[in-house]
Amino acid sequence: MTRYAMTYDQNTPIDAFAAAAAARQPVPGGGSVTALVGALASSMGEMALQYTVGKPAVAAHESRLRSALDQLARARHLFLQLLLEDQLAYTALSESGKLPKSDPDRDGRHAAALLASIRIPQSIAAAAIAVLDIANTVADLANVRLLSDLAVCADLAVATVRCAVHNIRANLPLILDPTERTGIEANAVLLLNRAKSAIQSFEPKCQRRILAAT
Repeated sequence: MTRYAMTYDQNTPIDAFAAAAAARQPVPGGGSVTALVGALASSMGEMALQYTVGKPAVAAHESRLRSALDQLARARHLFLQLLLEDQLAYTALSESGKLPKSDPDRDGRHAAALLASIRIPQSIAAAAIAVLDIANTVADLANVRLLSDLAVCADLAVATVRCAVHNIRANLPLILDPTERTGIEANAVLLLNRAKSAIQSFEPKCQRRILAAT
């Protein structure tokens, strides 16, 4: 079996992906599922804005809304790419650990795979925070009937950050340099704090508009 034989991507039917994630096999695992949740968060934000752009009431903000819509679409595609990359990184890390210590490429391959296994969930978390920031910027403009969907976008984005941090921390024990470990953990805490701040800003805006519309 080659390194790339067992991967799941955006072309995999959702039922097959869910079944594969439930199976006794390493991929797709928590990292890929986290990326999928990020993609769904983006999708919900996109849907809310699709029902917003072109409305006379927000005509003055049309450019800003379309820019947000484009950014969410790019985020969705990025998450789906990271969904695949996470599986490849896990497979590479697993394979490098099985190489004999006498293999001259062992240490280099392991270090590269470990770095990827840290950087990919960091990228997932950063993209999710970007989605949260976009939700924040359009919370006062989005079609009020779609605010519940925008709220789903925001909450899924927070979940994506939290889950990505779990995946980052899962690999921290493999980092031998204590200074590097400390830096990665500090970055993880920063990501969590940014997500917390963003959702705390978003929720009151969303709730005010929902209550005002009832």
